[in-house]
Amino acid sequence: MKVLFLDAPYSGPVELCQETLDYVKKFKKVALYASVQFVSKLEKVEEQLKEIGVEFVTSKADRTSVKSQLLGCDSYHDSLRLEEEFDAYLYIGDGKFHPLALVYGQKDNKTMKEIIRNDPLQEKMFLMGIEEIQTILRKYKGSLVKFLSSHNIGVIVTIKPGQEQFRPALALEDKFPEKKFYYFIDNNVSFDHLENFNFIDTWINTTCPRVGFDDQEKFRKGVVNLNDAFLAAEILTKDSLLNKI
Repeated sequence: MKVLFLDAPYSGPVELCQETLDYVKKFKKVALYASVQFVSKLEKVEEQLKEIGVEFVTSKADRTSVKSQLLGCDSYHDSLRLEEEFDAYLYIGDGKFHPLALVYGQKDNKTMKEIIRNDPLQEKMFLMGIEEIQTILRKYKGSLVKFLSSHNIGVIVTIKPGQEQFRPALALEDKFPEKKFYYFIDNNVSFDHLENFNFIDTWINTTCPRVGFDDQEKFRKGVVNLNDAFLAAEILTKDSLLNKI
């Protein structure tokens, strides 16, 4: 079956509300991003920033189609490909899913950048920070500890284009020869069905990285993302945001 994916741009006006304009003035330079629905209409926002003397930088992140687009499923800072220094993030869009990727991507709480979300639909400003994900990160840290001590590991693999990582997941067997890996392949992750495999000690997620974070409570035996599984011991010992919550 052929599938055609089309963007669905927002048809209304996209601009900074007065609350955002007043708040963002305290920064010299912001990193500007938006979800795909709003990214094509940032001209007015850029004009407003110039008028109040605030510089902005942006980039074309990994796996995005246009500059300034932010993917909520990509929670690694390096994926932004942003080399320039800035004082805060300015995100244009509704909902928390996309800008939370910016929170997850922070390396530590000493260099944490403030995240300003301007919602064009509500015409309101919201501030986001580490407090949004503290509970999730505590659970994730526990899942990393459990993974290292577990023997029977369930690896969740999706067949969705752009998310399928079966071959990279096979490298787990070389990295952890003392563990036994079982691969569960499907189109969608069915959390309820995972409980049928009670011989699994813990899970590895190879699908959207946000499953490993946002859906922690749906995995009774814990879950870690594929990239983090390879570096679990290093993550738990290094000076990272995860170890300072």
